[in-house]
Amino acid sequence: RTVSMQNASFVVGPGEIVGVIGPSGAGKTTLARVLANAAVVKSGAVRIDGARYADWDEAALAKHIGYLPQRIELFDGTIAENISCFAQADAENAHQIGQRIVQAAVMAGAHEMILRLPRGYETELGFGGNGVSPGQAQRIALARAMFGDPVVMVLDEPNSHLDADGELALVGAIEAVKARGGTVFVIAHRA
Repeated sequence: RTVSMQNASFVVGPGEIVGVIGPSGAGKTTLARVLANAAVVKSGAVRIDGARYADWDEAALAKHIGYLPQRIELFDGTIAENISCFAQADAENAHQIGQRIVQAAVMAGAHEMILRLPRGYETELGFGGNGVSPGQAQRIALARAMFGDPVVMVLDEPNSHLDADGELALVGAIEAVKARGGTVFVIAHRA
């Protein structure tokens, strides 16, 4: 196995947007996976608020990181369940989770698109997100990444399937995260 990246070091503050641009095979997706805690570094450390990722409880850390991977994977279930990552709802917090789902979809510019589907947020998706187009899937996955207002957003090729409306929604989502003091990493092949 080859080392994708070595000796990378940088500090990013709240409210900053970082673009990582480079050709295929340069290690952009590996960096994205490490930043999103979807891959572990072999040496060194990734930190959030000074604490190493390795020192965090994984469930607690996951609440602070929103990740839109290059390869979109939606699950069997409703659009609402996909956005909320199947958050456990009971009678006390079901309404609150529902509000957070809609808030994430609005921030991702996916709310109106979802409402146009036959059953809206209750539209059932099949294996791999079967039932929506790649562009719709990307917007739903962006809403999932924004669910819970994470402080770190990692977006790997976030516009690969988006039309003009989707691109505007993406820019708005990035600006919204920045405005609330979140940090955004955008991984792309070109500026």
